[in-house]
Amino acid sequence: MLYDQYFIEDLKNRADLVRIIEPFAALKKKGSNWMGCCPFHSEKTPSFSVSPSKGFYKCFGCQKGGNAFTFLMEMEGLSFPEAVKAVAERTGIPLPEPVDDVNYQKNKKKKEAKKKIAD
Repeated sequence: MLYDQYFIEDLKNRADLVRIIEPFAALKKKGSNWMGCCPFHSEKTPSFSVSPSKGFYKCFGCQKGGNAFTFLMEMEGLSFPEAVKAVAERTGIPLPEPVDDVNYQKNKKKKEAKKKIAD
């Protein structure tokens, strides 16, 4: 499944990044950003920053960063299309009809076959 790039950009801009991240990390407002302990590694001093206005997160401890899609891909092991669907659901934005791409389907099948071999 592929979605129109304009839809993806609009969804990324409208996603409530704090609401998406909060189930995984306790965040506290600090100025215009939110801070908390990183959900990607164990730490005692908060080094994980979320910038809702810019639409990205960054951990200054482990250097992981990204947007709502990359966060859910990393935390929940989702593919990009699955992350788009999850962000849309959590944001309350209906998904448009996906664009069927033959190359995407072929690559997905190859990845699934490689994963089965690795397991």
